[in-house]
Amino acid sequence: MSPNLNNVFSGKDALAQYYNPDHNPLVELPDHPFVDDNVHIYAKMMTYLPAANVKLLPALNMLLHARESGRINSNTTIIEYSSGSTVTSLGILSRVMGLKGATAYVSNKTKKAKLDLLRFFLKLFGGPGQPAPTDTNGGIYQAVVDGEKGDNFNPSQYINEMNYNAHQRWTGPQIYKQLPNISVFATGMGTTGTITGTGLYLKSVKPNIVNVGVCTAPGDLVHGPRNFSLLKSIKFPWREAIDCLEDVSAFESYRASLDLNRNGLLCGPSSGLARTGLYNFLKQRKQDGTLDSLRSEDGSINCVFMCCDLPYQYIDEYVEILGEEAFPPIRDLNLLDVDRYTYHPEAELTAYETYKKLSSSKNALVIDINHLPNSISLDISHVNQPNPFYDSNTMVDQWTKLNTRLSQNDAEFGQGLQNKTVVVVCYTGNTSKIGASVLRNRGIDAFCCTESIASCLDIMQTAAAATPRL
Repeated sequence: MSPNLNNVFSGKDALAQYYNPDHNPLVELPDHPFVDDNVHIYAKMMTYLPAANVKLLPALNMLLHARESGRINSNTTIIEYSSGSTVTSLGILSRVMGLKGATAYVSNKTKKAKLDLLRFFLKLFGGPGQPAPTDTNGGIYQAVVDGEKGDNFNPSQYINEMNYNAHQRWTGPQIYKQLPNISVFATGMGTTGTITGTGLYLKSVKPNIVNVGVCTAPGDLVHGPRNFSLLKSIKFPWREAIDCLEDVSAFESYRASLDLNRNGLLCGPSSGLARTGLYNFLKQRKQDGTLDSLRSEDGSINCVFMCCDLPYQYIDEYVEILGEEAFPPIRDLNLLDVDRYTYHPEAELTAYETYKKLSSSKNALVIDINHLPNSISLDISHVNQPNPFYDSNTMVDQWTKLNTRLSQNDAEFGQGLQNKTVVVVCYTGNTSKIGASVLRNRGIDAFCCTESIASCLDIMQTAAAATPRL
C-alpha cells in the first residue's frame, strides 16, 4: 500500500488501512555531545505507529503470515508471553483482524500500571520475570504449549522468523530511504527482532554500516531489552547483524529517556538505553581515534537509534529509579489528602438565587460559618482568613474541620441534615463552597451562596427567619 498522504482511512477496512505501517518519522537531535565532530544523530520514532510502539510491526507480520498460511481464523485466541508492547499490539490487532482476542502470559514482576494497561486489551496470566525461551518452568515455554491447544495460536515471538522479518520488510527499508548515508544503527536487544531484521537489511544495502546492539547491564531491568546472558538461547541470527555490543544500566536508560522527553521526543526507557548505547559507542570510537572511519563521502557521520514506546506506563519507575532530585518539587503537598470531593457548579448560587431556593424549599436549613442570625453556626473561618483556594494551609484547616463537623457521625450535623435542603453561607463564598462539596459527597441536597456576606445579609436574614432550626 502506498503512503496515505492525507491520513484519511475510510471504508469497511479503515482500521486495517490505518494499521498498515507506511512510514514513521526520523528526527535529528539538535544537540548532543558529538555535534562538533560533524555527527548527526536521529531518533527513529516508532511511537508514531498506530499502537504507539515498535512491536506493532512483528505482531502484524506474524499474524499476517499466520492468516495467509491458514493457521488463524475468527475463532482463534492469540496467546503470547509478554508484559509489554508485543502482546499489547497482538491484543489490538487480533480485534482489528477479526480474531477472538488475545491472552497475555505476564510476569508477576510487572508493575500494576502496566498490568492495567494490558487489561485494556487482553486477559492476564502470572509467571516469573524474563525467563529463557527454553525454560520449561517459564511463561514463554508455557505459552508455546498452550498455543497448540484447541483454537489457540501462539505467535512465539522469540522463535518466529516473522518477528525479525518485519523489520527487514518495513523498518530497514524505511530508514535507508530516509537516510541513505547512514553510518551507525543502534537499538536495544530483547527478542533481538529489531536489531536482527533492521541490521541485516541495512548491511545488505550498506555493507560498511556499524550495527550497535544494546543490552541492559547485569542485574538491571529495563522493559523490552534484556541482559546479554538471556540472549544466548535466542535462535535468530542476531550475531550476524551486530558489530558492537554495549550494555547500559537502568539508571542511565531512564535518565536519558527523561532528557529526550524534556526536549520534545516522547519515548520510554528502552529509547534512553538505545541512545546511551550509541553515545557510549561513539565516545569509545573518538577515544580510540577511529571515529573518522565512520564518515560518509560528505564527511558526516549519520546515526540512528530506535525510540520504541512511550513513557507513560513507566512514570512511577522514573521517580523510583532516578530519585526525587531528578524532578521539580511538588508545591503544597499538604493538599493531597484534603479537598477530595467534587465541586458542583449547579450548587453555587447568587444571593438572589439563594433567596429563591430558601423560599421554595419547605425543609430548608441555613448553615452559617459566620454566625448569621436564625441559622446554624459553625466556627470555621474568620473575615481576615486567606482564600482557601489560594492558600493551602487554610484549605487544609477548613476542609478538615468541615469534613469532620459535617460528617454523618457528627452529633449535630449527622442525622439532622437528612432529607433537608441545606444552604451554606460564609464571609466570601469560598468556605461555603467547601462546605457544600462536603455535604454533597454525603448525598445531602446542599448549595452555597457564592456572594459576599454583605451582598446577601438582608436577604438571608429575611429568609432564615422563616426556616426551621435544629
